[in-house]
Amino acid sequence: MVDEDKLSSVLSEFARTLITDFPIQGILDHLVERIVDVLPVTSAGVTLISPGMAPRYIAASDDSALRFEQLQTEVGQGPCLSAYESGQAVAIPDLGADQRYPHFAPAACAGGLAAVFTFPLRHGDGRLGALDLYRDTPGELDPHDMGAAQTLADVAAAYLLNARAREEARAISDHFHHSALHDPLTGLPNRLLLQERLEHAADRRRRSHTNAAVLFADLDRFKQINDTHGHQVGDELLLAVAHRLSGLIRSGDTLARFSGDEFVFLCEDLHSAADVEVLAKRIDATFANPFVLADREVTITASVGIAFAGPGEDISNRLMVNADMAMYQVKRDGGAGHQIIDMRPFSSRRAAPHGD
Repeated sequence: MVDEDKLSSVLSEFARTLITDFPIQGILDHLVERIVDVLPVTSAGVTLISPGMAPRYIAASDDSALRFEQLQTEVGQGPCLSAYESGQAVAIPDLGADQRYPHFAPAACAGGLAAVFTFPLRHGDGRLGALDLYRDTPGELDPHDMGAAQTLADVAAAYLLNARAREEARAISDHFHHSALHDPLTGLPNRLLLQERLEHAADRRRRSHTNAAVLFADLDRFKQINDTHGHQVGDELLLAVAHRLSGLIRSGDTLARFSGDEFVFLCEDLHSAADVEVLAKRIDATFANPFVLADREVTITASVGIAFAGPGEDISNRLMVNADMAMYQVKRDGGAGHQIIDMRPFSSRRAAPHGD
């Protein structure tokens, strides 16, 4: 017979999950753990089911219940699937004498299962899955116990829907947040996220007193690519450039698409300006080979402007402005190269390691 005090306690616990960020798996785990305390059963399991998909969530009160849940999925039959499909509870007080599940029953009985009672997780006219109550001895559940089990299944379904709605809302929010901070073509951070990273870098450098640099890489004569081959080829080229440049950055650095054909590197925790020179040469080299697009090869170069700042120097807007100025100086000199503006005081440069 159902323990009314424990049943009331379980229902109260579920009610508290409504105002918390309780995950779906947590709700299922809590349900199967507590229902064994409430009802005269050996173990419990629950599976969420979506048409045409493998179960995403399975919970079980012990290893045997988990095996029985998985067995029903593997053989494609069992009371769990019947309750899900019909929307009605399924009672099998003596599994060994039941003929409905010729693939599930023999294997389950061999694993020690004697009786199973299954209740749909109902959602209006549909279902989310089913709750299985297992016993290692045959025997009925009385009508009151059956009603209590269905009540718990219905309550769990309500909170699962609430948790699912939270997950979907969070996913939508994360999508829009990502879209707001990333370039839709290349997937790289955009100007807004770059600004955030610059601000965070400035805060970190005030504490750690390390070197940093910003590199502007602007494609030379990119407009001619669009005019000659069309914007689709231009977009393919930008994707190819983004892919190559992404292979140059270190963990913790940022590569952003700043504007149409302009990419920006933010490099932190540098040892010296020599590190930036190495990166600049690698950027020059990455444009030495043609870019292989869908139906053609395209050769293009880039003008790279670099601003380097030592400990204590400003790495936000002034660093960006100086890198931009250096890039335009390369453009004026014909492009296809790089120039560094060192923002450190002259005495700091003389003291810098690696002959900077």
